Amino acid sequence: MSDQRDSGRGGRTRVSRIALLGFTVAVLAAIAMMAAALGYRLGIWSFRFALLTLTDYAAYAAFAGGAISLIGLGRSLPGNLPGMVVSVIGVVVGGYSCHTIYQQWVTVKSVPFIHDITTDTVNPPAFIAVVAAREATGANPHDYAGEAVARQQECGYPELEPFIADAEPATAYDRALDVANSMDWEIVAADRASGRIEATDTSTWYGFKDDIVVRVISEDAGTGSRIDVRSLSRVGRSDVGVNAARIKAFLAALDVAL
Repeated sequence: MSDQRDSGRGGRTRVSRIALLGFTVAVLAAIAMMAAALGYRLGIWSFRFALLTLTDYAAYAAFAGGAISLIGLGRSLPGNLPGMVVSVIGVVVGGYSCHTIYQQWVTVKSVPFIHDITTDTVNPPAFIAVVAAREATGANPHDYAGEAVARQQECGYPELEPFIADAEPATAYDRALDVANSMDWEIVAADRASGRIEATDTSTWYGFKDDIVVRVISEDAGTGSRIDVRSLSRVGRSDVGVNAARIKAFLAALDVAL
């Protein structure tokens, strides 16, 4: 009989070596992906090594593990229950890991390859309070790159524009600060007199830090307000659409608050 149907002592069914191999490769790939994120959060390695080396190779391994597990499943059918269980787990773990990376790749290809998004591309809000922290970590430049970035943003996110409110600036500022706090951002600076809020948002998985500045100014002779937002990643050339999504979520919540 084939190895998955051979019985050892006591009549127990042995799991196919192919099923075990697929399971092992898939699980190790998933562990490597988790280690990539954990190592970056702990400062063990750079984000480039985490994303472009560990995660890349782990994605290939996850695909291989899932494929081998499929073969193992075929060899375990119809009567080797332990082999079937091990194979199915390998397929699920490998498939899910590979799908996660594939979705990230699709997103990168579908959004502008930029990491600085603002509602005002002509006169974007400037960062002040977070500059020292950014420079200390060797982050992306905080100065706006100009027309080239603005054109890419306008093509990818034409709906992003300043938020015009009927409330006076002081009221609009207070609501904006409330919304920023509700989004679990780390508020770095809040200056009501100048209408500025600076904050940092940290991603759950890798711990990537993006900085946000909100600017509230007078509109319509002081009876209304204009709110501009800028969100800038500290690392990476592409933000995978995160900064635009963050600004949209903030403005949607601000609309409700006002």
